[in-house]
Amino acid sequence: MTRDVVLPWLALVVFGAGWGLMQPMTKIAVDGGFEPFGIMVWQGAVTLCLAGGLAVRKGLPKGGAQWLFCAQIAILGTLIPHFASFTAIGFISAGLVAIIMALIPIFALTFGALVGREALTPLRITGILMGLGAMMLIAITRGAVGAGPLWAVAVAAIAPLCYAINSTITVTRGMAGLHPLQAYAGAAMIFLPISLFGAVWSDQLRGVGVDLESFAVLVSAVGHTLIYAGYLWLLTRSGAVFASQTAYLVTGFGVIWSMLILGERYSSWVWVALILMLAGLSLVRPTVTRSNGTCAGSLTTRH
Repeated sequence: MTRDVVLPWLALVVFGAGWGLMQPMTKIAVDGGFEPFGIMVWQGAVTLCLAGGLAVRKGLPKGGAQWLFCAQIAILGTLIPHFASFTAIGFISAGLVAIIMALIPIFALTFGALVGREALTPLRITGILMGLGAMMLIAITRGAVGAGPLWAVAVAAIAPLCYAINSTITVTRGMAGLHPLQAYAGAAMIFLPISLFGAVWSDQLRGVGVDLESFAVLVSAVGHTLIYAGYLWLLTRSGAVFASQTAYLVTGFGVIWSMLILGERYSSWVWVALILMLAGLSLVRPTVTRSNGTCAGSLTTRH
C-alpha cells in the first residue's frame, strides 16, 4: 500500500485513541470539581499558546473569510459541543459519552448527502449501519456503563451533531486558505474570551494546581488541541464521512481507557460491539479524486 492510502487510516487510529483518552480525563476533572466553562478557559489558553506557537510563522488569520472560518470552529467545534459534553459527563459515565460520539458519522453522512458531497454507496451505507448497530448494542447494556438521566444523554448527543455540521461545512467550503493549526489558534482567540466571560459570570473559574484533576484538565487541553488540528487536516484530505469514522474508534478507545483509568466495567457484549465497529469502519473509504496520477483528498487545504 502507498503512503497516500496508509496515512489517513493511521491518522484515524491515532486520533481515535487520543480523543478516546479525553473522555476519562474530562470525567476526572468534572468529578474533581471543575465545571464546563472553567475547563474551557484552560483549554482555550493552552490551545492559543500551543497552536499559536506552532503556527507562528504563518501569522494570524487575515480577512473576513478566514476569521469567519475560525468563528465556525470556535462555535461548532468547541464552545457548543464541549459545553454539552462537559455538562453531560457529570451525570453519565465516560464510556457512555464515548458511545454517544459514534453518532458523528451518522449525522455526517446525512448532511454530506444533503449537500451532494458524499455518495451513498452500498458499502458505505453498510459500514455506517454496522457502526450504528455496534452503538446500539452497547446502548442496550448502558446499565453497565453507568447510564444517567435521559436529559444528560440528549445533551451529550448535541456534541456529535455539532461536530458533524462543522465537518460538512468545512469539507464543502474549505478552510479559507488556513493551516489547521493557524485556524485553531484563531478559533482559540474567539472561544477563550467567551469561555472566560462565561466562567466569571457563572462562578466556574478555577485555577490549576498540583493535583490529579488539574493534570486531567491540562492533558485534555493539550490533547484536544493537537488532535483537533490533525482532524481538520484529515477532513480536508479525506472527506467528512471518512474523517468522522474517528467517532467509532473514540468509542472503542473511550471504553477501554475508561476501564483502565476509571475502573468502569461493561457487559461482554461491548467487545462484540467493538469488533462490529471495526468491521463497519473497514467498509468506509476516503473520498478521493485523482489528479496527475496522484491520490488526493476530496478537498485539499489551500496554503
